[in-house]
Amino acid sequence: MLNTELPIDLEQQVSLMKRYVSFRQKKKFRDFLTYTGYFRASRYGKFLLTKVETLGFKADSKLFFSTYDFDVQLRQLLFKYCTKAEIFFKSNVSNALSLKTGDAAFYLDKQYYTPSKGERFKVTREKNTRFFGKKFYPSLRDKEEQLRKDVVKHPELKEYRKGGSRHKNLLPVWAAFTYFEMGTITMMYSYLRGDLRKAVLDYAYPGRNYKKEVTKQIDTWLDAIRNLRNYCAHHSMVIGMTSSVVIPDKRDPQDVLPTDTDLYSRIYALKKLLPQKDADALGDELSKLISKSKIDVYKIGILPDNWKEMYDRINYL
Repeated sequence: MLNTELPIDLEQQVSLMKRYVSFRQKKKFRDFLTYTGYFRASRYGKFLLTKVETLGFKADSKLFFSTYDFDVQLRQLLFKYCTKAEIFFKSNVSNALSLKTGDAAFYLDKQYYTPSKGERFKVTREKNTRFFGKKFYPSLRDKEEQLRKDVVKHPELKEYRKGGSRHKNLLPVWAAFTYFEMGTITMMYSYLRGDLRKAVLDYAYPGRNYKKEVTKQIDTWLDAIRNLRNYCAHHSMVIGMTSSVVIPDKRDPQDVLPTDTDLYSRIYALKKLLPQKDADALGDELSKLISKSKIDVYKIGILPDNWKEMYDRINYL
């Protein structure tokens, strides 16, 4: 594959930013690009350029830097709640299923999974089964083995290595899940047997008779939180983001999720899976962040005008 793109120096990067932003003083942009890099900075410029018709003018440096600063603060806030949702879900899968199965290493036992994911469509069913057998399950065993073997990264697991008091044991789920990424847990949940998927929900969110339909919805909420977390963790721009489809809870009013792939849909997913106290706190903190912002969050379409009213009407799981 040929590479026809040539590297550009800092002065060229500053000049290219004028495609998106109106400014005269180059020094601030030169300093900013030295820190962020052109590609990251240009994402914000391109986003604002799409808002010219709404704003009635091309963004200036003040709006550009205020937008960037808001995105940084928004990422920090959302990452905090993605982390809370991740830890909460990991803990509930670990606790609910180790107790139900009586097996501290249930996650490595094939009997607790449905490789086809119960899909009726033959092509999808075969694809799921093939991925489970050739990719997911072998990678799960590899992850557990690597955790036990890596003395440098994980000296705290010495009991599970040769010479340790538990060297014959597999890593218990509560230890393994501390290190497994959210993507691994999300994939694992999607492959669990139906009765075990429901058992997690009964344990974490008691008081409702969960059906298979709900577990399918939760797969999309987990995936939405996972990709939002990754955006935040890698310092990617979250304003204007679009990602995987979020399926709404049928108990919710239809108008509380107007679109299913935007930033607000990720916030919808967080409310569904966070503990109620944290879900309420997220709504309050986001409202405060918006009220203090130097930009008009609604005018440039970062969130719907009535997002808080919609958010408050989302049912807790």
